[in-house]
Parts: sequence; structure tokens; C-alpha cells
Amino acid sequence: MTGNGLKWLTGVAIGLAGVTAGLGDADAQAVVNKIKERGYVSCSASQGVPGLSRPDEKGYYRGFDSDICRTFAVAILGDKDKIRYVPLNAGQRLPALQTGEIDILSRTSTITYSRDTTVRFVWINLYDTDGLLVRKADSITEPKMLDGKTVCLQGGGSLTEKAIEETEDQFGIAMKKVYYDSTIQARDAFFGGRCDSYVTDGTAAAGQRASVAKNPDDYDIIKVGNAAEPNGVAVARGDDQLFDIVRWTLNALFWAEANGITSENIDEKLASGSPEIKRVLGEEPGFGKPLGLDDKWVYNVIKQMGNYAQIWDRNLGKDSPLKVERGLNALWKDGGLNYPFPWD
Repeated sequence: MTGNGLKWLTGVAIGLAGVTAGLGDADAQAVVNKIKERGYVSCSASQGVPGLSRPDEKGYYRGFDSDICRTFAVAILGDKDKIRYVPLNAGQRLPALQTGEIDILSRTSTITYSRDTTVRFVWINLYDTDGLLVRKADSITEPKMLDGKTVCLQGGGSLTEKAIEETEDQFGIAMKKVYYDSTIQARDAFFGGRCDSYVTDGTAAAGQRASVAKNPDDYDIIKVGNAAEPNGVAVARGDDQLFDIVRWTLNALFWAEANGITSENIDEKLASGSPEIKRVLGEEPGFGKPLGLDDKWVYNVIKQMGNYAQIWDRNLGKDSPLKVERGLNALWKDGGLNYPFPWD
């Protein structure tokens, strides 16, 4: 090939590389741009799990997962209520993210190998276990007593089904599984007397007992399965900007808690805090530029939604009917697994 031919091919290659890079940048920012253009974040919701994601009598979604998603609306749009929720069952949640029906998945989704190679999980925001709801009147106090008993559960490959299989193997028992399209249908079947037990995530079981049962004291929760489940927030693959926004918004929740910054005292902390606090809360020009956000995006998130502890307490913890202990969800210094990244 002649020198001129090589130069021509080299020029074409460089040009194509530039076009490809440009398209990649545009694609990476497409979802955030769409969010800003339409004026709201589209987020997943469960089909009605107390404490996690459930509409109240006015249709306003309340719960831990719902509030976590509101933090992203604040970060991107500055307003916690610029959000719309799409109720999804377990089988619908990943396809909805892949097709763009939702922007962000924040709906009790355990991070697994197959899921994380389908969508992109950003952070573990809730460590959970699986729990069996049983009636105290049936005197079932441990899993092995469920041999031959019926269990209501959601089908579609949820990890609660795996927990039941692990329990059967561990105790050498066989349970009669009754499958439903959604965890809400399974729950209602249990409370309606059609099953001896009902399996779901542990926090969800606590929520159902506290908010749905006519008399919560009539029910016990028995832990099943062999592991804590790392539930996380996910975005579609290939969207680096949204991934970064979600990651650093979650980081801000843990960072604020670790520094004693709440929605109530944030202005005082900003006025008297360290250089890092002033920087992260928006006093340094250009702080939000790497994410394409306002410099005060962290301030806005904490001011409107509170830190991680506040979100936990009002939905799952001491200020809620559920009274769920933080456990592994506490900060590292309190015996948990949550630790914020540095802001360097």
C-alpha cells in the first residue's frame, strides 16, 4: 500500500474514533438529559410493601426504597417530588430498566452475578435476610417444623425461593410451595389463611406484619436462608453519568450521617464546619461540575431528605411501626458495613 493510502486510512480511523467517542459521551449522558428535559425521574416501586415502597391514601409513595429514589430527584432536579414511580414485580424490574421504562431501580433487588451482568448495580444500600411469616397459633417456632406445610411465595426466580430450597436441604424437609405473580398476592393469600407461611425479605416481612396484619402480635418471623442479601440500586449499563450521580448521592447519605449532618442542623454545620464540609455542601465553585449538577446538590439532598439514618429511622427504624434494627446497615463505627468514600 502506498504512503498516501496509509495516510488516508489513518485519517479515516482517527475520524471514526472521534465520532465513536462523541457518540459514547452522548449516550452516557442521554438518560440524565432526558430526565432534565422531561422534569422528573422515573423510578421503580414495589407493588405495595410497607416500610419500603407503598402509596398512601393520597397516592404518595412512602418507604425506604421510595425515599432513596427521591434523593436522586433532588440531586438532578433539585426537588424531591419531581419523581414518578412505576410499580413492578420481581420479573419486571430488570427488563424495565433495560428498556428505559424506568431510569433507576430502587426496589429491594439483591445483587447477583447474573443480574449485575445484565444491568449495573451501583451500591449496596440495604443488607437484608429472608424471613418466614408464621402464625403463633400454629406453634411453628423453627423452619424444620414446616415439613409438609404450605408456603406462599412469589414466583419468577426471586431469591426467596432459593432461601426456601436451602432451608429444605438444611433440615431435610419438603414444603408445599404455592406460587403467585407478586409478593402482594402471596402475602394476601397467607393472611387469608390459604398457606401456613409466607416468605419474603426480612424487612418486608416486618413491614407486612406491622402494617397489614390485623393483630401483629399474632405472628412471628423466622429467619431462613444461609446468607445476608445485599440489596442495591441499579441503572442501565453504559450510562456512566447516571451511575456516578447515583453512587455519589448514596455516598452523601452515609457521609452526612458519619459527620452528624442532618436535615435539621445542616445550615449550622455549613456555617461552622470543616473545609471538607463547606466544600461538599456547595461552598466551593465547580464542586458539582464533574457530575453535571448544581454545586449545592449534596446540601439539597440532605436538606430535603436527611441522611441515611434519618431515612432509615422514619421508614424502617425507631420512628416507624416496624422498629427494625440497623444491624449490618449501620455505619462501620457502629458495627455495620456502611462506609462513605472520601471526597478527594
